[in-house]
Amino acid sequence: MAKQIVKLICSSAVAVCLLCMSIQSAIADVLNIKSDAPQTYVVQKGDTLWDISNLFLDKPWLWPELWRNNTQIENPHLIYPGDVLKLRYENGQPVLEVVREKSNLILTPDVKINSKPVPIDILPWSRLAPFIKDGQLMDIEEYHQLPNLLGDRADSPLFASKDFVLTRDIDASQSDYKVVRKLREVKDSAGQSLGLQVESISEASLVADAQNGRHLVKLEGSYSEARKGDKLAPDYKKKFKDLVITPAKEHQRGELVENVTGRTLIGKQDIVIINLGGRKVSPGTVFGIYEKGADIKFKEEQTYSLERASLYSLFSMSETIEQPAYKVGELIVFNTFEHGSYAYVTKVETHLKGGEIIAAP
Repeated sequence: MAKQIVKLICSSAVAVCLLCMSIQSAIADVLNIKSDAPQTYVVQKGDTLWDISNLFLDKPWLWPELWRNNTQIENPHLIYPGDVLKLRYENGQPVLEVVREKSNLILTPDVKINSKPVPIDILPWSRLAPFIKDGQLMDIEEYHQLPNLLGDRADSPLFASKDFVLTRDIDASQSDYKVVRKLREVKDSAGQSLGLQVESISEASLVADAQNGRHLVKLEGSYSEARKGDKLAPDYKKKFKDLVITPAKEHQRGELVENVTGRTLIGKQDIVIINLGGRKVSPGTVFGIYEKGADIKFKEEQTYSLERASLYSLFSMSETIEQPAYKVGELIVFNTFEHGSYAYVTKVETHLKGGEIIAAP
């Protein structure tokens, strides 16, 4: 009888655990709408999909869940300025519906054409574009192995668009190049090198082979003047594509190293460098930013007899209390390299200085 009771209790405990797990799973799938979320919102020029999702959700990376059951939004990427988004509920689940004017084409002597504007982006690509196309973190050894610009026919110190410049030891099978220049070496707080931050100076194309392994390249679209010693790197023409937004896994942890421009303070919409490379993260990975509070020195007051007070005070030590890390923002990775990545700060509650922890949001 006792064994049956124990067995019944164990079975009940297992059932309760499974029920709790089911409830937790269900709660995890429920979208939490912000208490101050608007009931309607008119999409503005310059808005991003992320900004709009952040108006309605505490976890903006869940925006596909907000729109997945809505047949009116076949492709949530195709949201236009002027669209009116309305928040409503279906079977207890929140959804967004879009209200837009239909495009008109009226053929009269006074031709009137109403055409759709450009749809909004997930992130502000115009701001991120230079750091996708031109800026990068390059392995130090890889940078030093790149061919140099040697000089032009007049042996000028500087070169610009339309100039023909001599180089050597380049891959003749590659026709498109870019002229790059080292800015600085980037290291995290542990002293680990993430590579050299380089900037693009100009585009270049292979024109002809010269003697003794030398080649002639023509500079095009210069952003600034190139000079002797600048390097030639293959230009693979990175293109923009829709990011697959995924939150970082629970075990992923890294460091927000610094502002990509080297500035001391970091704020919302800034571009930063993190110390996780392409083997650990991918474009679209969302991280939370965590800042650890300073250790607290606490000394509890104690009373002693007068004759012993001075003696005990010599050995009285304060207790050091370590504070936890507090979440202070979020960022999205948008460009990855071997040892580090570029990320965009989408949310921040205080000024950051670099060295903050990044982990699952």
